[in-house]
Amino acid sequence: MHRLGACVSVCPTNAWELDENGKARLIWDWCIDDFSCVPVCPVNCIWKTPEAPDTAKPKDNWYRFSHELTPEEQKIFEEWAKKFGITGKPARTA
Repeated sequence: MHRLGACVSVCPTNAWELDENGKARLIWDWCIDDFSCVPVCPVNCIWKTPEAPDTAKPKDNWYRFSHELTPEEQKIFEEWAKKFGITGKPARTA
């Protein structure tokens, strides 16, 4: 049986958190693409980026950054977003 927050508990880098509504939110710059979160997601809403449905790509606030990105990190992020068609905006950095 899957449980709320399962993705958070299995992440080896703590790259998932529960937002103010109890929904999982990715901390983008902490993710190492381990993918252990995908099979335990109780609501099937976490995908490997190339497999994400087009309806998910424009959604805002499903990820955030742990800090203000450096110019190099910003470039990596922008290349990733462009490659996979991610247009949703991040949540505010904590």
